[in-house]
Amino acid sequence: MAKKEAAAKKEDFSADYKGKAYDRIVGIDVANSTIKTWTDGGKNQVYRNTIKTINDAGLVYSFKTDYHMFVFNKEVYEVGDITVLGSGGRGKARYNSANFKTEAIIGITKILEAANGERVRVVTGVPSALSKNTAVVEEMKRSLLGAYDVKSVVWDKVETVQFEVVDVIVVPQPLGTIYNYVYDAKKGELNQDLLKQRVLVIDIGWGTTDLAILESAQVRGTFGFEIGTSDCIAGVQEEANTKFPEANIYALNPHELDLALLQSYKVETPFGVFDLEAIVEKHKKHQSENVYKNVMGIGLEYNKFNKIIITGGGALLYEKYLRELFNDPRLLIQENAVCSNVYGFYLLGKF
Repeated sequence: MAKKEAAAKKEDFSADYKGKAYDRIVGIDVANSTIKTWTDGGKNQVYRNTIKTINDAGLVYSFKTDYHMFVFNKEVYEVGDITVLGSGGRGKARYNSANFKTEAIIGITKILEAANGERVRVVTGVPSALSKNTAVVEEMKRSLLGAYDVKSVVWDKVETVQFEVVDVIVVPQPLGTIYNYVYDAKKGELNQDLLKQRVLVIDIGWGTTDLAILESAQVRGTFGFEIGTSDCIAGVQEEANTKFPEANIYALNPHELDLALLQSYKVETPFGVFDLEAIVEKHKKHQSENVYKNVMGIGLEYNKFNKIIITGGGALLYEKYLRELFNDPRLLIQENAVCSNVYGFYLLGKF
């Protein structure tokens, strides 16, 4: 009799966790280059996906008094060291790796309050091609579900953040921008007129370019190919080291070079300052042409789209050349392109 009662209680408990019993929605995009999170009240964060295991936290205490560390699964991690990389790669193995989970859980921790014990609905995305792989998506969900107790450490201030991920929604990455596009912030609802439109979203990320089609309030198709801004950075590195071998640009990891180029074309290395403007513009143009050629090669009926929306970090990097290539008044560079998807993930969790 006791076993039957226990089983009944377990069934009732499980029934509460089908996307309904949550206290907070967190949209999160664990991209190769940056981690973006968005939650209630417009609270959001963007930071480089650079997570490093610390063997001796005391050394960090000694020299970086404001440095942010996290203790998760008895390991100490530092976040924000631009010289290291997070979980990189374009393949399906990345999204089911231990590193990816650690990055996601720390990202959620950073946007929550200490010791709040909230139940969280998480909405995230994967490249369009992977979103059709049920095994990958279901494994991601299983990996992120559960209760967490993470310590946030800044110098001698230690806070414990407790939360439980009770629901995980995984969608094609460009779907976030579609939700962002059709959301009417003034009315707090989805714009029904925009939902009726036929819209193409082109999401240029660090490792991939993903496409999604909105038609009659339905996502009619998703596509993707392995072209991203990392290819541009790799091309710049290769040519810069040929032209300026003394610069040793390869000593900078891709994140470092990307960040440096966002600030100035003149990149400083231990061997001097080198002007990479001509090289960078050459590769930006080349990669823009590569994206354009692959998008047009899919064979879509482009004349039927009301809007062609370009989003992601590549939208900002290649804007000049993409506008020239498309030469189309329907082309829209998504406002706040870097956070467009993650804000849309958050909205998707609400609607």
